[in-house]
Amino acid sequence: MIQNKVSIVRHHILALLENGQLVANDRIPAARDIAESIGISLLKVQQGVESLCQDGVLYSHSRRGTFVQREWQNRVLAENVCVYNPIGHFPWIGQMLEMIEDSIPGLRSSFAFKRGMLELRTTSHVLTEYHDYMDLSDIFAECYPDRSLFFEKPFRPFEIGGKMVGIPFAFSPRVIFFNPELLKKVGCPQPCGGWSWEDFIECVKRLKTILPSNLIFNWYPTAHLFMNFIIRAGGCLFRPGEPDPVFIDSPEVLRGLELYRELGDLLSDKEYDDQEFVDAFLSGGGAMHLSGRHFMDFIIRSDFDQWSVAPLPNFAGGVDCSAQATDLICVRKTCTMPELAKRYVSAMLSEKVQDYIGQWKHNIPIRKSSAYQSLDLDDDRDALFATEVAKVSTNFNLEPPFPGTLVLEGIAKILRSGLDLEKGLKELAQTARTIIGVRGFGDNEGQDRSIFYRS
Repeated sequence: MIQNKVSIVRHHILALLENGQLVANDRIPAARDIAESIGISLLKVQQGVESLCQDGVLYSHSRRGTFVQREWQNRVLAENVCVYNPIGHFPWIGQMLEMIEDSIPGLRSSFAFKRGMLELRTTSHVLTEYHDYMDLSDIFAECYPDRSLFFEKPFRPFEIGGKMVGIPFAFSPRVIFFNPELLKKVGCPQPCGGWSWEDFIECVKRLKTILPSNLIFNWYPTAHLFMNFIIRAGGCLFRPGEPDPVFIDSPEVLRGLELYRELGDLLSDKEYDDQEFVDAFLSGGGAMHLSGRHFMDFIIRSDFDQWSVAPLPNFAGGVDCSAQATDLICVRKTCTMPELAKRYVSAMLSEKVQDYIGQWKHNIPIRKSSAYQSLDLDDDRDALFATEVAKVSTNFNLEPPFPGTLVLEGIAKILRSGLDLEKGLKELAQTARTIIGVRGFGDNEGQDRSIFYRS
């Protein structure tokens, strides 16, 4: 429970913003009305309102009252833990914050705010915006000098230039969740390790005879999905250390996206909606869903048990791996309280919190002991994640100087707009080469190189 009365006022007003009762440019209720409604003195209400004005969430207009700033969602507040999904999406978030309340009083989970002083973020966000985050190397070493308590491989992409820009909280390989009954109904064998792309496509075609396309597979032109196809085809977007580090237009990337588009073309007659698909799957009406282990978080909250899992299908000439899904502990550089960052890291990696998220099957806890408790190796479905962990790829290389955000958005647009894949990738690759060349990386050998590459 929050003890500070000014914090109570702040949280009350912030809740009005986040639930839509107040919007940009609205006048907030009078201080006396707030004081009466929450049972706090007028002085403390005025102090709380003033503090939100200082933080840029509100502004006061002489004799007219106090109003909501237009860009309030972009403010960074010390008490906000900004999580990539709302608390209603993952209800364990609320209880987790209660568990670390003793270490960091007054924390609040925020989805409406785009940023927080403390954050829980995903892979591509951290890698493409890592310059905004504090180096947590020393804090991590101080909190947990015995690094062997944690899995090592998931850390690698986030240790950039000697700095730890994010600490893995939980991670997962990606697999295909499927409904065995629906596949049986159309005469498809149950997928298993080693099944081919042709097997997969045949299964999709048969499912189209009984299901609308938007309930067959969660196809959407977004990075956390199409990157698995690129990686499984043996491709990567960038390869540091090469004379030409841009591999966007390589045959492997093209092949992976051709397969992803082939699947999309089969499913193009229905618009896909994520929540609609999840609801359908959990009621027995959805067929296959590509996701990390966090999808089990939804499953265990439902009564649905007619599901199983399989690895992604093999691509001819490809590799047997998938893109690592990661939840990352991050602290913004604007944090001026090292002790706050230390408490956050210590609490989030503690046995108490790691064991708790392990119970929810929310990905695989980064703490080994919590992961071993979480994985049920007697259940073939959960055991698959233990097998697939060794196959995850961490070679994202999306961080600057590589224009990762631009490239991911470009690929998404190529897929979404039906543009020519080969031409689109070549243009995107040349743009990336120009950007990297201007930043002083790569060389000038080869006719397709940027003129900005150094010799």
